[in-house]
Amino acid sequence: MNKTPGTILVIDDNEVNRKYLKTVLSHNGFEPLITSSGFEALEELKVKEVDLILIDIQMPEMDGFECFRQIKALFNLDCPILAITAFSDLTDKKQIIAFGFNDYIAKPVKPNVLIDTLSYWINNHSEIVTEGNHVMMEHVDKGILKDLLRFTDEESLLSLIDEFIEETKASLQSIAFLRSANKHAEILSILHNIKGNSGSFGFNLLSSKAAKIEAHIKEKRFEMAESDLDDFFEYTDFLLRDYQRLLNID
Repeated sequence: MNKTPGTILVIDDNEVNRKYLKTVLSHNGFEPLITSSGFEALEELKVKEVDLILIDIQMPEMDGFECFRQIKALFNLDCPILAITAFSDLTDKKQIIAFGFNDYIAKPVKPNVLIDTLSYWINNHSEIVTEGNHVMMEHVDKGILKDLLRFTDEESLLSLIDEFIEETKASLQSIAFLRSANKHAEILSILHNIKGNSGSFGFNLLSSKAAKIEAHIKEKRFEMAESDLDDFFEYTDFLLRDYQRLLNID
């Protein structure tokens, strides 16, 4: 993934936070478009195109949730929208995802987490596999595996991946149960975890399939989500049986 970083619309009422985010983003190749309120951001979106939107949740007058709602209502945007939140409770974070945000970044914002998260979403959002654009994606991104091996040994990495596989198997059982009960909000949370964890270990196609279903559920396209879930289960059945061969770490 070598896509050039893009324009990031930052919406934050705190001046110190704005300066901090602008400094970190601009020094890492991004082009920050800084606004101090949802109202200002809506005006900017009328005349400028952005690659990702970063919204502080706790703002006066128009909080992050209302800002997200108005952006979705007023603009036909195809870009990730992430929350910045001081919420530490897991339930609060799940509500942020269930509301429709693609992801969240916790305060205090760490530079490496910020850059890694934004880079992931800008790159991944444009590489979601669809039937129409003939984009091919490998089952396993060997580049990510090589990067991980810079920080750990092969045995430890394979052990971590084995744990991820077992956790994914349990998650799939939960999805199957929740699917029978039409509990889409709970499925959304599980898919979000699978998407993030699989992407971290280089299972790009699994991550993109989870992201696609997640998007359907967020937009209440439940019939499309159901159809893609059939493909998702078929693919995971193959992947979880054959992942060791696909890894083939040199």
